[in-house]
Amino acid sequence: MATTEERKKALEKRFVESRPPLAYAKLWGRVADDTPFEMLITHLPVELGRGPLSTMPGPRIALGEAKAISRQHARIQWNQDKSCFELQCLGKNGISAVGKYISKDNTVELSSKMPLKIGPARLYFLTAIRSTCSTMSGSKLMQRAFEKAQATGRAAPGMTVDDVVQQIMDMFPKSEAELGGRANLRSFVASYIVEDTQMFEPVTPPTSPPRYRMRPITTATTSTGTGSSAGTGSNGTHTSSVLGKTSLAASDSTASAKKQKTGA
Repeated sequence: MATTEERKKALEKRFVESRPPLAYAKLWGRVADDTPFEMLITHLPVELGRGPLSTMPGPRIALGEAKAISRQHARIQWNQDKSCFELQCLGKNGISAVGKYISKDNTVELSSKMPLKIGPARLYFLTAIRSTCSTMSGSKLMQRAFEKAQATGRAAPGMTVDDVVQQIMDMFPKSEAELGGRANLRSFVASYIVEDTQMFEPVTPPTSPPRYRMRPITTATTSTGTGSSAGTGSNGTHTSSVLGKTSLAASDSTASAKKQKTGA
């Protein structure tokens, strides 16, 4: 029989799996015969080149079978010294960045919305909107919701599951997509608030619907975020201690690339 901690971890895992994947950036545009293309950059460095199109992100992104694209045509990496993304040309046919030709073995700094042309592929490099909640665990979101409600007096009679969900949505406007939808968030809160008896307790006498309060926080019971680790890419390669993934549920169409810390 699973322990309480195992059940809590299983709830967190299911909640995370229902949320959009975390990524460093995104490529968006058209490839091959004007085929729409969108791919998250979840690994750094990541190579771009010729190959069958895939819907799964990884350490290599294929841009189609056009012969004008080399097998290893370009590499996107993070420059820790300059705190920016870079695109290195590896293919003999070069690449175009903002209309400027970049020959083999040369590198160009990337910024958000930068247009790129690799063979017939016409792409935009898009960085992520910096998000506070995208790397927070579900339990950390709940803890923040109770703390905020207590500070404003809204938690005095206790909070229902729907109160907690609404408080999270109020704290993080436009975050519904990043959280996998309101129903996903509510399902997690409803299960976790009952499971974590160290953090939460029902109000007595019982109410309908049930109301809960958060127990006084101690070092032993403080829940922590479960965001991706800074300093390491998904493939275990070292990136920058200040570069981290965030949600690409929405991409940044205005701001330039920013270095980000992960975790709550």
